[in-house]
Amino acid sequence: MTTQLQQAMTAGVFVEFHDAQGHSVGQAIFTDWHARPLPAVGDLLQCSARCAATGRRRKLTGRVVSRQFELQHAGETPCVWVRLTLQVVQTPGRGRVHAGFSEN
Repeated sequence: MTTQLQQAMTAGVFVEFHDAQGHSVGQAIFTDWHARPLPAVGDLLQCSARCAATGRRRKLTGRVVSRQFELQHAGETPCVWVRLTLQVVQTPGRGRVHAGFSEN
């Protein structure tokens, strides 16, 4: 039996921030993502991420440059994990952020 992507529920989102040179600068994982919309390529996001260099959490802002989807099966239930790759952007002061995540 083949499962259509539309039939699967989004189980979680893995967010990875990259600097202008393509180096990973921070990561965040959001589980239990059911029934929430996913950011599109080009969306500006802000969330708390664990920094690669220090291991500490800090708020990062970035623009979505790619999205990858992986269909997995948890028992009989299909679920989708989404990987968002963002390029860090510098926002002056408290610039307006179009979309964001909250801690789960």
